[in-house]
Amino acid sequence: MSIDVGRVEMVPVELITVSDRAREVMGDLDGLEESMKESGLTTPLTFRSMEDGTYNLLAGERRFTVLKRNDVTLIPGRIYDRDLSELEIKIIEKAENFYRKDWEYYELDKLTLEINQMQQSLHGVKAPGPGQGGWGLAETGEMLGGTTKTAVSQSIKRAEAREVFPELFENCKTASDASRILKKVSEAMIKGAIAEKLGTQSTNTTLHELSKSYIVNSFFSGVKQIPNGIMHLVEIDPPYSINLHEAKKTEGESQYLLSEYNEIPNEYYMDGSPDGQWRGMNEVFRECYRVMTPHSWLLCWFAPEPWFNGIYQSIIKAGFNTTRMCPVWTKPSGQSKRPEMHLPNSYEMFFYAWKGRPAIAKARGGNVFNYAPVPTQSKTHPTERPLDLMTDIYETFAFPGSRVLIPFLGSGVGILAAHKLGMSPIGFDLSKSNKDSFLIKANMVS
Repeated sequence: MSIDVGRVEMVPVELITVSDRAREVMGDLDGLEESMKESGLTTPLTFRSMEDGTYNLLAGERRFTVLKRNDVTLIPGRIYDRDLSELEIKIIEKAENFYRKDWEYYELDKLTLEINQMQQSLHGVKAPGPGQGGWGLAETGEMLGGTTKTAVSQSIKRAEAREVFPELFENCKTASDASRILKKVSEAMIKGAIAEKLGTQSTNTTLHELSKSYIVNSFFSGVKQIPNGIMHLVEIDPPYSINLHEAKKTEGESQYLLSEYNEIPNEYYMDGSPDGQWRGMNEVFRECYRVMTPHSWLLCWFAPEPWFNGIYQSIIKAGFNTTRMCPVWTKPSGQSKRPEMHLPNSYEMFFYAWKGRPAIAKARGGNVFNYAPVPTQSKTHPTERPLDLMTDIYETFAFPGSRVLIPFLGSGVGILAAHKLGMSPIGFDLSKSNKDSFLIKANMVS
């Protein structure tokens, strides 16, 4: 692959346009002007040639401002004739300006956030474990001149918080000042405010449709409003009742995420709790059977230790047919709290059960789904599964246009998968914070 260096020529100043770019503060233009009068313009500005004959400025806005106010009519520029992606423009801008002026910390924070998001959109989110592909904080740090993962993470968090609460950072002179403020603002507050802004200001009609699919309510209450016999696919990812809080703490899971995860004591898991808030897996399967069409599929994730037989028998009792030969989601690496005694677990299982005689929508070569898990730092929910995994599973069992019920939404990735496949999803979750996180992620991918 050849290196595109553009072409260099003189550009008339009246043909130059300046669009929205990352810089917010120009800094000491007088000092720059004095330096340029002494040393001249040592490096061309960077432009993209447009179809209307103008030249869009990609990098060098401070120098361009100085040249204009000194009545320079022709400016040397490095010109790119091909269309450049938004990411390529950001990269050019970063490379051109990073070493020329001490950016305001919040400008760098914003640019770091944007570049990280765009690179992940281009390359995918990097999965945990050695040798995995994708883009992560380490790659962003390398691109920004060897910045550490911790520094990149802090920069991104500051950018997100400043977008929501700009008034909190008005008196912050440095990144350290902003980081101290950030510690006082909870993650839940930031996510809630971002989600509220998306809900009131976004013109994204897809986002509004996805938001309506995510209902903040108990499944046991909400399902009563669903008529009999209308759902083609039900995907259940219930609380596992395996003391997940303790397991996730050892994996470095965010306490904000863990606080939104509702664990169920073992003694109430199948038949329900005395207060009636959790009515048990037996009730879950009965209600799902009621709302499903005469020929339809049910999927249920579960913890085989200790719930394999209990879940299997409950599915049968509700009226479904199923098999003990469960599909398996395999991961590149596993984890164990007692590695000296137990092999690391690197897979999860789900039952697939059927009502009537439905047909598999997409034949596949086996019952193993091999996908890397969502990296901890990218999760919006402690049990979030990869979108590609859920898309693969859904299109295996359901056709475009199918109605999909997701009793326990969590991260809401099931809604995104169903929508991606042209299906009509609906689901429930008790936590508004989970929905806030879902809306933020949905806004990025929709």
